[in-house]
Amino acid sequence: MVVNSTAPNGVFAALRDRDYRIYWSTGLVSNIGSAMQGVALDWFVLTRTHSGTALGWVVGLQFAPVLLFGLWGGVVADRYDRRTLLLWTQALYAAQALLLTVMVVLGHAPLWLLYVLSFALGCVFTVENPARLSFVTELVGKALIPKAAGLNILSLNAARLIGPAVAGVLIGAIGTGWVFAINAVSFGAVLAGLAFVRPRPKETPAAARPPWTGAGAEGLRYVAARPELVGVFTIFGLVATFAVNFPTTLTLFAGRVFDVGSRGLGFMNTALAVGTVVGTIAATRGVSPRVRTVVIGAVLFGGFEALAALMPSYPAFLALLLPAGFTLMTLNTAVSAFVQSEVSDAMRGRVMAVYTVVSMGGSPVGGPVIGWISQHAGVRWGLATGAVIAVVAAVTVALWLTRASPSALAPAASPISRSAAARRPTSPTAHRHPTSTEGTPHD
Repeated sequence: MVVNSTAPNGVFAALRDRDYRIYWSTGLVSNIGSAMQGVALDWFVLTRTHSGTALGWVVGLQFAPVLLFGLWGGVVADRYDRRTLLLWTQALYAAQALLLTVMVVLGHAPLWLLYVLSFALGCVFTVENPARLSFVTELVGKALIPKAAGLNILSLNAARLIGPAVAGVLIGAIGTGWVFAINAVSFGAVLAGLAFVRPRPKETPAAARPPWTGAGAEGLRYVAARPELVGVFTIFGLVATFAVNFPTTLTLFAGRVFDVGSRGLGFMNTALAVGTVVGTIAATRGVSPRVRTVVIGAVLFGGFEALAALMPSYPAFLALLLPAGFTLMTLNTAVSAFVQSEVSDAMRGRVMAVYTVVSMGGSPVGGPVIGWISQHAGVRWGLATGAVIAVVAAVTVALWLTRASPSALAPAASPISRSAAARRPTSPTAHRHPTSTEGTPHD
């Protein structure tokens, strides 16, 4: 991967841009509200049904539309103005949270309607996520894409650090319905931020917008032609499907294994989020995300998650969530920055839709499967199953890439060697072929 050496240094370099700073800060407020709602909804379903399977379905249905319509959402993000799309989708998020508030406060929230609202939320997310991921490049430009990608993940993880802890307290103090109300109000912040930012013009003119027919498949072909992307997406997809079902597994650990209630669940989410925030900051400091980092991150994450599944006490379980979160974000940030840096603006929405499908489209399968294993074999087996799949996926992909693309797993060049390379005379051939990737493998 070619990295612009003139990009500003530092984890928070992208925040020097006024528009991105507004977008990121207002988005953080909304992300905190969404994290609060996630914990409140999971706890509401579990305490009402006492069923791990029902909880798994609520979580899985939120991501079923990603699996069904995810590629179409990327086409929408490439065809239409992304800020306009985000304004509409954020407003729909707010409407869903408001409806949840009314239902729960009035005491009329049947499980089937919660399923419907979860599915509707996923439908909005199918368009919003690729549009949001692609919109960042219209605010910061190419040089800061890796930094902005890392900061986007940092915002989500900071929200998971703050939101669940606050939700755990508020659920007991004011009830789940009013937590949903707070989330509805939080979307006003991001709507205001979108109204004030001034995005750069898109590189792709309106006349070059992709057609509806076959445009989604083009994103798949783009990825399939690149072994490194295939490998990264395979690892990330299997980890996301089976190993990152924390809304289900942590809720069940809190309610059935350790019996710590909603406040204990909040602390579990907070411990995981502390690890993810620190991991995101550490990963964002890296300038050149590589496939090697993805493989190592998946193996370490699976190892720490397996250890957590074996912990006999609540404090020990909390302690293992910290390195699990750290290594998960080493993986997550490397994948996001690698993918964002490798695609052109004309294909960005569709490739980020593939990213969305891979990272979240498996939840309708993984959520119910892990919920079923937890219900019938035990909660610890549910968590451990995902951990084993993460490690096996990483090792298998690494072995495949050693044949399909040997340079993909090569370690990054040291700063000394990079400096020496920079001082070498540039050959005339390099001037004739400015897009050559020789010496800079796309990994």
